[in-house]
Amino acid sequence: MSTSPFNWKQFHSYRVFDEFLESFLIKRKSYVIQHDEALNLEEAFDDIEKRFVTDFDDSEATFEDKVAQQFNGASEQTKIVFANVEFLWAMPMENITPEKKRSYALRWFDEAEVVSGERYFFGYPHIIANPGSWYLRNKYFEIVAALRVLSLVTKKLGFTDLENLKTEIAKICYSSIYEGVPKGERFAVEKVCGIHSALMHLADPERHESIISASHREQICAVFGHVVEKPSADVEVLLKQIRAELYLSHGNNEDPDLKYRWFFYSKDVRPLWNDKTSKREQRVSSAIFDVRLEEDAEELEGAREEVTGLRILRSAKLANEAKLRDGYKCRACGFHFEDQIVHIHHLDPVSEYKRPKATKLEDLITLCPNCHYIAHYWLRISPEFKRLETLLAKLSAK
Repeated sequence: MSTSPFNWKQFHSYRVFDEFLESFLIKRKSYVIQHDEALNLEEAFDDIEKRFVTDFDDSEATFEDKVAQQFNGASEQTKIVFANVEFLWAMPMENITPEKKRSYALRWFDEAEVVSGERYFFGYPHIIANPGSWYLRNKYFEIVAALRVLSLVTKKLGFTDLENLKTEIAKICYSSIYEGVPKGERFAVEKVCGIHSALMHLADPERHESIISASHREQICAVFGHVVEKPSADVEVLLKQIRAELYLSHGNNEDPDLKYRWFFYSKDVRPLWNDKTSKREQRVSSAIFDVRLEEDAEELEGAREEVTGLRILRSAKLANEAKLRDGYKCRACGFHFEDQIVHIHHLDPVSEYKRPKATKLEDLITLCPNCHYIAHYWLRISPEFKRLETLLAKLSAK
C-alpha cells in the first residue's frame, strides 16, 4: 500500500461530511437549506422525536405520505433540521440519485431555498457505497438511528474541533454496531442500521472500511481470517489485518483509487467471499483461495516477486520432485492420468506464510484437484489436518 496519505477529500462525500458537521453541529447552521439563523437543535430534536418516533405511523402508507402527515404544522426549524438529517442519510449513497437526494428537501422548501449542484448532490465516484435495497427499505429506522447519533453529540457541549467531533461520532457508531443500542434510550433502534457503518467510515476512513453491510464484514472475516497470524477479536482491526495481507497480491487490475477505497469489492476479491453466508460456503471459498495461491506459485517458497503487484512464489524444482516421488498419483484417492492433472499440496498452507520459507520435500504431497480442495476445506475446520496421516485418513474416508 502507498505510504503517502490518501486524499479522501478528492471525493465529495468526505468533504461534504466535514462541511456538514462544521455547519450543522458546530455552528448550528443549516447545511442544505438557505437559512442564516442559528438552529436550536435540542428543541428541534424534541419536536422530531414526538412527531416522528412517539407518534410513529405503522400503516402501509408510503414514507412520503407519513412524513407529510407527521410534520403537518411543524415549525420551519423542525423541518430544516429533519431535512439536514435526511440529507446526511442519503448523501453518500450511490443507489439514491442526485435528483432524488435533492427532492427530499424540496418537500417543504422552494428551489431557491435548497442548495444545488454536484457540490452537494452527486453520484459515483464521489459516494462511499452502494448499500442495496435494505438501506432504502429501512429508511425510517436509518433516519431514527442518525437522529440518535446527532442528538448524542449535540448533548455534549464544547465541540468546536472537527476531529474530536468525528472521533466521538465514530465511537458512538462503533458501539452501536458491536455492542448494540441501549433499550429505552432516545431514538433507540433495535434493527441493524447501515447508517452507523456509513458515519463510522466517513468519520475515520483510514480505520474503518467502507462496508455498510454487517453480513459482508462477517463473510470477509470468515473466508480470509486464516491468513492473519494473530487475528484480532475486533472486527474492524481484523478487516485491516486481512487487507494488509492481501493488498499487494490482489486488486491490481483496478483503478488505484478504487482499489484503495473498496479493496474488498475488487474483481478478484469479492467473488471469493460475497454471498458466502453459511459456514460451509465460507470454508469452501477459503479452501479455493488457498488452492489458487498454491497453483499460482513458482520458484522460491513464500518469496514475493514484483509483477503488477506481488505474488507468492514456490519452488518448481521441489514440486517436480514431489510429483516424481509420488508417481503423479493422488496420495488420497489414487487418481492418475498420464502424469498430468495432479496438484502439489502444502501441509503448511502457503496462504499462512508470513515470510519466505525453505520448504522440504516431506512438506509436500500430490493430490488430485478434488482432494486438494477438500484438504483445504478440512484445514479451515481444524489445524490437525496439517498432519499427513490425519489428512490422508480423512480424505480416504470421504
